[in-house]
Amino acid sequence: MQAIVTKPYRRPYQNPISVDAGTAVVPDFEKYSEVPGWVWCTAEDTRAGWVPRAYLAGSGCNWRVTCDYDAIELNIEPGERLTIETEESGFYLAVAADGSRGWVPRDHVSLLTEGQV
Repeated sequence: MQAIVTKPYRRPYQNPISVDAGTAVVPDFEKYSEVPGWVWCTAEDTRAGWVPRAYLAGSGCNWRVTCDYDAIELNIEPGERLTIETEESGFYLAVAADGSRGWVPRDHVSLLTEGQV
């Protein structure tokens, strides 16, 4: 699926959490997220970031991510084209023209129809 950026966005975290499936994390369910469906998590290497709640499994003090995950977000400018890989809780996982891959807010892009691609 192709999209075009409609609003600029700058990543808020330069080196966020990046983990392999099965990695233990410490979630902070009390930290407020402006976008529902995301949980602040810290990995063993002390990197932290927002992780989709759908990507977590566990209870009590034992939580793990269920799939490979990287919280890096893309810096984007209006007019850029992106390839959308997936959608999760108000964000798209996208690939930019330069090959960089990361998350972008869904409300900052517009999906293109077949005739627009």
